[in-house]
Amino acid sequence: MQGLNTKSGSIWIDVTELFDHFRFAEHPTGVSRVVSNLADALKVDHGKIFNSVRLLFWDPVQCCPVTAEDSRLVPLSSFLPRLMALYSAAGLRRTAYSSRAMKALVTSLPRRWRYRIFPSDNGVTLFRLWTRGRGIQLSPVRFAAGDCLFVPGSFWLGRYAPHLAAQANAVGVPVTVFVHDVLLLSHPNWLPRPHSEQFRRACDVFLPACAAIICNSSYTRDELRRLVPAASHVPVYKCRLGDRSFGQTSQCIPDLVCQMLSRKYVLFVSTITPRKNHKVLVQAWRRLWREFGPSTPYLLFVGGGAPDPVLSELLVAEKAEGGRIIRISGIDDNGLEVLYEYAWMAAYPSLGEGYGIPVAEALSHGKICLAAPTGGIREIDENLIDFIDPLDPESIAAKVKIYLRDEGRYLSREAEIKQNYHSTDWSETASVVCSILERTVVDAASGASLTLGTRASAAEPR
Repeated sequence: MQGLNTKSGSIWIDVTELFDHFRFAEHPTGVSRVVSNLADALKVDHGKIFNSVRLLFWDPVQCCPVTAEDSRLVPLSSFLPRLMALYSAAGLRRTAYSSRAMKALVTSLPRRWRYRIFPSDNGVTLFRLWTRGRGIQLSPVRFAAGDCLFVPGSFWLGRYAPHLAAQANAVGVPVTVFVHDVLLLSHPNWLPRPHSEQFRRACDVFLPACAAIICNSSYTRDELRRLVPAASHVPVYKCRLGDRSFGQTSQCIPDLVCQMLSRKYVLFVSTITPRKNHKVLVQAWRRLWREFGPSTPYLLFVGGGAPDPVLSELLVAEKAEGGRIIRISGIDDNGLEVLYEYAWMAAYPSLGEGYGIPVAEALSHGKICLAAPTGGIREIDENLIDFIDPLDPESIAAKVKIYLRDEGRYLSREAEIKQNYHSTDWSETASVVCSILERTVVDAASGASLTLGTRASAAEPR
């Protein structure tokens, strides 16, 4: 292979899961935000040895990766949020089954036949259907020497990743995967059992086929080493995720967001699932309302998902106690940027995280953040996070009281965060990722062990 200063080969980025996500959503959340931001950043700067960055997605009907070279599809952060509207304008809708029995029958079909008959059931086949007649050509991916394959998303979904890796490895193309967390192994009870079993199978089959693994925290890296012995021979690197603002704020802010801007509110950005622990904040706010009444700050939940029955009951009860808890969903990145800027504080009582981007985003905006010291959250900046006990609503209420009663202390802590927190741009994250990808290609050609140069100084191999 030629030297590092010679452009050769492509970075292939798997964005398959984004098409499923944007069948139902108009903005990225969680892992989908990481995938789209990383892909866009790598498109801008793809390092020393790659001459291009190309997107691929797995076609479950053809059983192969496909790509589309069309400028209308990038940047992903602009194109994907419009995808639902584009489908709707084309008269494409998700499949509506006549009965549960019919749905059970259809989902029992082999995926290849199911998605051929019902393309709206899969993000990629729906996208393929939409591209017809719009001048967007999809073609099979042809891996070549000097290429690398990067899988930045949920590699365990769809069950295609081992097949994708096999096709890349067959022609000597190294595979690098981003592992966001291994909570499905460390806490399998948090989701239905089939999810954990599917995740375990993917870890045991796909990860050993990779040339490198990237994690978002030392915690995730160490848990991966502990729980996935099948991948013990694969180098694992840590790479800090971006947390800076999403861009220019929108000129059209939703009414619910505008209503919040004149209020004192604590912001909790998260999909509503039991693991995220919304109910402990509801219980804490109930205590605050009893003591402070109308002076109680609002608690703002931003995110989708369906509340569990216990949380639903608490939210109903809370409406009779001042309506201080508000939930809004469907907020895009521009609206979220505004909510961060105007927040009095942020909160994140999650019971388990690989990293915790909302905590980093809150600090990046100079906001006090009350967060649980779980998973990789401490690594964001343990000196600037106000840690709380995620199982003790009384202690959370007490922490809020401190800042309510002492404005000087509040202003001092906020100033400390603004002065000392070092935020990370997505271009910096992409730079570290690119360095790892470069080395996998060099080592695939030379057979050398994976070692990083100075450009990957932020990555920590183990």
